[in-house]
Amino acid sequence: MAKKGRLKKLGVSFQERLLKKYFVRWHMSLILMATVASGLLVDKALLHMGFDAMGWRYAISVLAAYGFFFLAVRMWIWYAAGVAVTISMPDLNGTGDIGIPNVNIGGADGEAGFAGFAGGDSGGGGASDLFDTPVVSSGGGGGGGGSSFDFSLDLDEGFWILLVLAVVVIVVAMAGGYLIWMAPEILPDVALECAIGAGLVKQLKDQDAGWAGRLLWKTWIPLVIVMIVAAFAGSFIQDMCPGATSVRAALHCAATQ
Repeated sequence: MAKKGRLKKLGVSFQERLLKKYFVRWHMSLILMATVASGLLVDKALLHMGFDAMGWRYAISVLAAYGFFFLAVRMWIWYAAGVAVTISMPDLNGTGDIGIPNVNIGGADGEAGFAGFAGGDSGGGGASDLFDTPVVSSGGGGGGGGSSFDFSLDLDEGFWILLVLAVVVIVVAMAGGYLIWMAPEILPDVALECAIGAGLVKQLKDQDAGWAGRLLWKTWIPLVIVMIVAAFAGSFIQDMCPGATSVRAALHCAATQ
């Protein structure tokens, strides 16, 4: 029991060092902004490749953004724990404390670590068609000579489209707010798992290590909620205006019918 208590204290010490050194909520905000941008880019690319089914496209974009989120978190771990972090480790043999300087997850000396991260900055890219140009494949509204809309929307269509979009934005904002609020618990915990997996904290090697599994466990609920809401919104909007392949096109379609 004493050994377990010391190991737990070691893990807490590692996490507290990161929390003192970095403003993790701000870092999580940056990660999420990059995540949303990645979802928008994926959605845009799928649209340009001719993937017109909005519901499926949104679901794929959310999943791709979530994968990007994992990559961004792993890069954060490399950045945060790659800076010199010194923690005091209890000597389990009773000979005194062992100082561990420079717990470096970047693996600067060629040992186990995380080097060569390709790519960059992931939970959910929701309303990702807001910046798409109007694309209406079936006739019904051709728009005059510019991008301005006639906002005399049909209440049966335009109102519900706007309402569904508002729900998507609120859900994405709430999911992001949750992750930002929980960042002091999520990021240091995942960083500790990464250090264990890299063998940098020898005394904790006997525990199950898996930073990706830990991150998934802490973030899968926001992912599922955002993905379901985004997929439903895309399908609903396309049902309301079948010729539209983007939100902007759907609004244009509803306004000109």
